[in-house]
Amino acid sequence: MIISDKQELRRCVKRIVRRADVVEASLDFDVSGGEMGVEALLDALRVPAFPPEEAMRRMLADGTLLGAEAAAVFAALDAMELPVHDLNRAQELQRSYERDAYLREVLDAMHARQVLVRVPASKAADVQFADDRLSALIVAEEDGFAPSRYGVDYQGAARMLADAAAAAGARHVMLPVYDEQALRYCMMPLCEDTGCALHICLRDAVEIDAFAQLMDEFTDVRALVWSVPEAERRLIETAATRPRMLVRLVDTSHIGMALSRLGTRFVPYASGAALPEMMLGGWIAAREEIIAALCGAYLPLARAGFQLQSAAIESDVERLLCGNMLSLASGAGQG
Repeated sequence: MIISDKQELRRCVKRIVRRADVVEASLDFDVSGGEMGVEALLDALRVPAFPPEEAMRRMLADGTLLGAEAAAVFAALDAMELPVHDLNRAQELQRSYERDAYLREVLDAMHARQVLVRVPASKAADVQFADDRLSALIVAEEDGFAPSRYGVDYQGAARMLADAAAAAGARHVMLPVYDEQALRYCMMPLCEDTGCALHICLRDAVEIDAFAQLMDEFTDVRALVWSVPEAERRLIETAATRPRMLVRLVDTSHIGMALSRLGTRFVPYASGAALPEMMLGGWIAAREEIIAALCGAYLPLARAGFQLQSAAIESDVERLLCGNMLSLASGAGQG
């Protein structure tokens, strides 16, 4: 279908983005034993410890709950068809689910194709996910790089991480704090040898530039990189000429710039949530930001007479929300 006007464009983009599957790059939650549900959500909002309706009444005595966290909580409950207007009833319905079934409901409501769950390397052997949409993101622990009398055993650390990834069937590994020596002598060789994708936060221009040089040296490594909002523009510019660096945005206000500099070769959002429902709610809000940014990017083309087609928009959205992440560890489409 060829799109002919602004309103039709917006309707098309909204329909496609809202229905599209997504890949979540970082769920920081204990899938096997972490608390989920209404009580855990209210605790995340720091609501007083009372039955849900009473707790909310006390909290609202100080005014309406505003902010992204509150919006995510209630968006998630609404998406799962749990009554936002009656939190006691919502809790009863939530508790009627078995644990695995409840988590499946969250993933279904999110249209999740894959969720990467942070798993400390020391716990990788114990990982068991009942839903095949969940995959482990192996996190290198700080004590793995602790110096001994003979220095840091980077080879031993790499071996341990490779074993952890193999035990969990993982294709993604994460270094939570930038460490150039650990990268050079452990993480980068590990990723080259195993084919795992590296996940790392680069907090400033110094780290971004140093990591870019490492990527130029280790030519078989593919990495998902993100930064603080203040350095995100620098990260986008650096990745523009390095196709093996896949930028994961933290500030969704930078989606427009990323589209301009990277095309669709970036990840527009990851929740980093500590609860599955917060992940769902965060994605609901993020989809609206993505819709607005895409419409802003497509509109000048449409006004210039370019024939936008819905199939092309679907392809763009698939790449942004799923394809880039799914191809990261396999190397498909990476230069």
